[in-house]
Amino acid sequence: MSFVHRGFLYVFRKWQQSLITFLILFTVGTAALVGLAILDASAVAAANLRGQLGGTFLLEIDMSNPANMKSGIVGDGYTASYYAGDTIDNNVIDEVLKTPGIADYSAHVEHAANLKADDGRYCNLVENKQNYYSSANAHRAWIQGWTSLEQCSYFANGMLKVTEGEMFSQSAYGQAVISRELAEKNRLGIGDRLTLETNREVVGFDIPSAYQECTFEIVGIFDILGEQQISYFTGQTQMLQNWVFVDMRTLVPYIDEMMISLGEKPIGYSDVTFSVNDPAQIESIIRELKQNPAINWDCFKIEVDDDNYQNVKNVLDGMDSSVRMMIFAVVLSGIAVLVLLLAIWARFRVRETGVMLALGQGRRGILAQRMIEMTLIAALAFGCSYGASGLAADRVGNMLLAQANENKVPESPSNSIRPGMEITSDDINLNPVFAAPEVEELNITISAGMYVKVYTMGLLISVLCVCAASSPVMKMKPREILSNMS
Repeated sequence: MSFVHRGFLYVFRKWQQSLITFLILFTVGTAALVGLAILDASAVAAANLRGQLGGTFLLEIDMSNPANMKSGIVGDGYTASYYAGDTIDNNVIDEVLKTPGIADYSAHVEHAANLKADDGRYCNLVENKQNYYSSANAHRAWIQGWTSLEQCSYFANGMLKVTEGEMFSQSAYGQAVISRELAEKNRLGIGDRLTLETNREVVGFDIPSAYQECTFEIVGIFDILGEQQISYFTGQTQMLQNWVFVDMRTLVPYIDEMMISLGEKPIGYSDVTFSVNDPAQIESIIRELKQNPAINWDCFKIEVDDDNYQNVKNVLDGMDSSVRMMIFAVVLSGIAVLVLLLAIWARFRVRETGVMLALGQGRRGILAQRMIEMTLIAALAFGCSYGASGLAADRVGNMLLAQANENKVPESPSNSIRPGMEITSDDINLNPVFAAPEVEELNITISAGMYVKVYTMGLLISVLCVCAASSPVMKMKPREILSNMS
């Protein structure tokens, strides 16, 4: 009878031992496959989490460079230092967006202007009745220009909400959003037109009449959902009810044309915020950006804001090592248990080994039989672990997806507008809030490569375990074995 045949017969005859060995190898194989799948998916989950943590950098005019500053007479004959370098315009923004890894951008400009309705009448602002200096006929409002209103902290954090109409996006042109109080006070609604007028009353010097006005269509009306703290010292232009939000594609050219009419350079954007897909790559993205020769880097500087990412960087760095340690611990524990059991069972086969040696069977044949026994069990165990690990991986995938989409780090206080904030404070921050991406589907699958790797390594380790457990008995001579048994 060949050793292969004897191996088959032994596996079925000692089915209890075979079953225990099968369960150990099945557990180790399943754990290894699921661990490798988690390791593979954790990279996707970590990338998604980094995207949610966010990373931005600010491109702004460098006024600290003396080469960009000049002295001259401005206004009513005053001598002052002013910026004379390149401005940030749409061409510069387009060049920045060509850099791989940059996801989006946002810009914000503040401007003061009189408000006029369709019929030419001036719009009256909402009064602060606590302020003695508040004027019932005031019509100079604070204009907030945004690339996309969804990026404004007030709307992103729930202080304000557009309850009628819609918010404008980056593609908007000539669109405005005003408060419900301002709309009702001036009998304005969705579809009405609102004109911004910039004249001497607003800026303190004359502007050619052809460049004083810019008209917007009202596309949305917002309500103030949070508590707004208004005190005696709150000016009308500081009240959220009197703020007018307009799109940048219209406001910036209007201001630039006004400056050109005065013989001045266009102002453009004072700064623009860009978001990146992966904050871990932000330094390399900026290095590549600074290689762009179309941008005059003598006039601009960059400030990085990746505080949220840096706060949890150690956690992200530890994800891979934790998963690898888990795989190593499970596999090592399984091997230790398997070797221990095989060593115990080998002692019960001492008599069998001695008889076979006495009958002329070679040690290699005996060892080969035991290797065949283990190979049969291991092949079946690792084959079954493929299907089981696939089901387990799906469960892990759903868990990681839920955690990744729920584990959003809130904006830092310096980049947030919260209900109840004192709006008269000078340090109100209107930094943009970029939407955190959510993974719609996170598939954790057991690839053929993973299975082949685990299957091959599993069979090899199983065979080595047999050799290690059988080694002490295989070194004994038949007479020595039989004498120890008596």
